[in-house]
Amino acid sequence: MNLKILLSLMVLINLTSITDAYAYIDPNTGGFFFQTVAPFVYGLLGVIVVFWKRIVGFVKGLFGQKKDAGNSTKDT
Repeated sequence: MNLKILLSLMVLINLTSITDAYAYIDPNTGGFFFQTVAPFVYGLLGVIVVFWKRIVGFVKGLFGQKKDAGNSTKDT
């Protein structure tokens, strides 16, 4: 029981006495981020360009009018 109290007290003291880290982000991090994200963005744009007609057709199919299967109400 004393061990649990001691460990709890140590964790509490450790969490409440955190000091500043004085860390920095390396200047090359921005370039690395751009070099890893840009190909994915350009690839996604390429896929959209290639499949644009299919995408538009799919969206039109979702929101377009539903066709009746021969149940027309025209007067003949």
